[in-house]
Amino acid sequence: CSQVGALVINDLSAAMLQQAAGKCVHGVICSPVERLPFAAGQFERIMVVDALHHFSAQRSGLSELLRVLSPGGRLVIEEPDIERFSVKLIALAEKLALMQSHFLPPEQIRAQLEQLGYPAQIERDGWIAWVIVDK
Repeated sequence: CSQVGALVINDLSAAMLQQAAGKCVHGVICSPVERLPFAAGQFERIMVVDALHHFSAQRSGLSELLRVLSPGGRLVIEEPDIERFSVKLIALAEKLALMQSHFLPPEQIRAQLEQLGYPAQIERDGWIAWVIVDK
């Protein structure tokens, strides 16, 4: 916990937030990512873990994350790499479960971030991709 500092978790799922409570968490927030209740530049580090494909408005969600990221901060987006066959099966299962997921290839995530004015890099490890922005 001491290496992280004040950890804030945001999710629309109350069940997910309950799991996070009491785990070195400074605060839990239930808010759509497109309308975060934080001041501009409030966070040094932001991680989006296996969630971008669940954002209802991905581009505005990315824009909002960049808004609350401080200058010199880092945004890391970890997503299953839809270019991998196993992830295509997961995406199909989520569609069949009516989850309204929308997986993007890492290059398309990077392109959206770059359209917002922030160069991004992609790193891959197996079926996971990280899209990283330094502000």
